[in-house]
Amino acid sequence: MPRIVLFAFFVLMGCGDSPQSVAKNFTENLAKGKISEAKKYATEPTGEMLDFAGKIGAMPVNTDFTFIYVDKTVEGEQATVRYKSSPDGQEETIKLVKIDGKWKVHMQPGK
Repeated sequence: MPRIVLFAFFVLMGCGDSPQSVAKNFTENLAKGKISEAKKYATEPTGEMLDFAGKIGAMPVNTDFTFIYVDKTVEGEQATVRYKSSPDGQEETIKLVKIDGKWKVHMQPGK
């Protein structure tokens, strides 16, 4: 019986809604041009920005994109995830907010 409980715990943790897993899902879908999938991991304003960018053709597709997790910072309902898109690539950051208990990518224009 304890093995089943332990197994269930790890399965649930693997499916978790952590800032890094949300950032990974968001960036990978966005890089592949899957805007509607990426929006599932974004706040409503971010989703609207993605729709607009998609309509004007400002969403380049990068099929070689790989999410390489570097670090995260969590402060209450806000998080920042640092990642690279290649081993020798430049570090980038993505901001997230917690809404109704779920982490969502939150991008602001001009930032």
